[in-house]
Amino acid sequence: MKIIPLTQTPDSTLLISIKPEILKTNEWIQEELNYEQIDSVINLNQNRLSSNGLPEPKAWTKQLVTGIAEVLIGERPIFQLMRWVSFDVYLEIDKNIKQRDNKSKQRIRPLIRSVHIDQTSENVVEAIAVIQKGKRGRGMGIRLEAEEDRWRCTELLVA
Repeated sequence: MKIIPLTQTPDSTLLISIKPEILKTNEWIQEELNYEQIDSVINLNQNRLSSNGLPEPKAWTKQLVTGIAEVLIGERPIFQLMRWVSFDVYLEIDKNIKQRDNKSKQRIRPLIRSVHIDQTSENVVEAIAVIQKGKRGRGMGIRLEAEEDRWRCTELLVA
């Protein structure tokens, strides 16, 4: 068995160096594959950016609503939301956190049933989401405002 050498770039990307003598064709393997280094870097988040350079509002809202719901039921620490919510919203969430019941072994994560977006301007998005945890459903309304290259939640209503 031959060892395939690995090299690590400064940004911690592992590159596999495959030499032609390692690739042998047999009845189970197709022709040798041509692995050439690509000079361009693919930006995976590029597809999720809207025209104004901010993340796509619907995907962003789903992630944020899920995070807020997980904090409210005690499944996620609140400090993870600091960057994404305003100080007033942070304090409101902090007041309403439910202490997690460590007795139950099975955790039921909140599930986003639907999200409706209304982009009132280029820098403001208002959204409502229906969240389900177990058999119970709840509604959440949020207002996102553009701040540099990200959305920040400035208003939150949980019903």
